[in-house]
Amino acid sequence: MSTLLSTLTSTVASRLKTTAGRVAHRGRAIAIGLPLSFILVFFAVPFLFLVVYSFFTPVVGGIEQVLTISNYVDFFTTELYYNRLVFTLQLSLFVTLLVTAIGYPVTYFLTRIRNLLVRRAVIMIFLVSMFTTYVVRSYAWTVLLSKEGVVSTVGVALGVFAEPTAFVPGYWAVVVGSVYILLPFYVLTLYPSLRNIDESLIEASKNLGAGPLRTFYRVTLPLSKSGLIAAALLTYILTAGIYVVPRMLGNPSNWTIAVLIGRQINENLNIPFSAVMGLVLVGAVLATLLVVLRVTDVDLGGLGGEQA
Repeated sequence: MSTLLSTLTSTVASRLKTTAGRVAHRGRAIAIGLPLSFILVFFAVPFLFLVVYSFFTPVVGGIEQVLTISNYVDFFTTELYYNRLVFTLQLSLFVTLLVTAIGYPVTYFLTRIRNLLVRRAVIMIFLVSMFTTYVVRSYAWTVLLSKEGVVSTVGVALGVFAEPTAFVPGYWAVVVGSVYILLPFYVLTLYPSLRNIDESLIEASKNLGAGPLRTFYRVTLPLSKSGLIAAALLTYILTAGIYVVPRMLGNPSNWTIAVLIGRQINENLNIPFSAVMGLVLVGAVLATLLVVLRVTDVDLGGLGGEQA
């Protein structure tokens, strides 16, 4: 009898162990398969189509499925498109530096707000601003920067401008509009890194005789480096692909390559050439990303919020 019970117990335990192993295996498969399927469906497949279309031959009113590299040759031998690519990358770098100069201290002081209600209210303001469409916010700046707008009126009243001045369309209108729109993305990306810094480390630095600047340089800045790089890269990438702001606040000399891609699709119906421009832009942004990660010694895992 005891032998039979022992055998039954062993069999049940073995089956339970097998079932648990299958459940765990299925859980791992789902955990890996879902994000992998998402990447394949929403990124890899469209990107593959983009690559294929970039080699098709454009004809009047459509495309011809004859492979050619003339689209790439046209892009790199046409000064207009090369200059627009360089302008887009320069604008992205400049806007990123300005957003960092404004956004880092704003985020730092936001994390130091002791009143929880006030801190949440400020974060909510950034969220509402971030979720407001680009068109509405860009249109608001066209009004503010116009000849009869607030900036011109106040400037004349203070004696800064001799006469009413219009700043839109123009380069600085594009810069101001881009900084305003992308600042919430920067702040909300950097916020977790600054918020998670252990305040006891800052207090220890002060107790050891370090001043505020030295404490910031030796403690706060290194501990927030990953968040700083992630926020800056996000700002750079979003600026490189920005379409509405330069289209509404800039003139043709201020248009980014994203605007030219839109014109190729909507006006010239030249999808293969627009695919080439998109791929070149993606390649330039990825190259910048790799250089920044190499120079700053921050890995991709660190961009997810882990401290360096």
